[in-house]
Amino acid sequence: MDYRNYCFSRREILRYGAEAAALTGIVALCFYNSFWALAAYPLVAFWYFREKKEQLASKRRKELQLQFKDAVQGMAAALAAGYSPENAVREARKELCLIYPESADMIQELSAVQRKLDANQTIEEAVQDFAFRSGLEEAETFAETFAVGKRSGGDLIAIMKDTARTISQTVDTERQVASVLASRRYEQKIMNVIPFAMILYLRFGCPGFLDPVYGNEAGILAMTACLALYLAAGYLSRRMLEIEI
Repeated sequence: MDYRNYCFSRREILRYGAEAAALTGIVALCFYNSFWALAAYPLVAFWYFREKKEQLASKRRKELQLQFKDAVQGMAAALAAGYSPENAVREARKELCLIYPESADMIQELSAVQRKLDANQTIEEAVQDFAFRSGLEEAETFAETFAVGKRSGGDLIAIMKDTARTISQTVDTERQVASVLASRRYEQKIMNVIPFAMILYLRFGCPGFLDPVYGNEAGILAMTACLALYLAAGYLSRRMLEIEI
């Protein structure tokens, strides 16, 4: 499995397709008051699915990052107890099964590593394959240092503990940043809804007030410009709140 890309399930396709349709309908009602505007649904759906794919892939990688940290800590404990690296993988999987469900990504990955080891593939190759597919910088660094340490007889326990400590520090920093920005994200969501709320209020609270901007070329151009400004402002506000650790 390539964790850098996300594949939607059938249920998710139906759900997000319906959400994209609802979004298209709201935009068509508020900005154009025309059924013809619903023809933009394919474009809205393309954009919406792309955004959801990025969000879900990022969420999955974050969960995998935490599971990977626990797996590395389990392997380090097994190595300290005298297990070989190959057997340490099996012990780490047993420990993860006590924390996460059997369907957890890291448990499945450790099972895959075990199968590769049973097929006489080296543990270095199995770890490097996972690191490549994971999209995690920590996993890639770990795979490189693990391969060098195993070939040169380095301290694998220290390597694993250092990897787990680095991931823990990164996760803690991300949580601190998220807590600081939580109120700003909430404000952003409110600001994203306000333009639609104002238009709907004017349409139903003051009937006829917005009629001059509907059904004519000048009005369509003006509302299209407003929609473009709204999208640009939403994009900029989201980018300002995206902080990479």
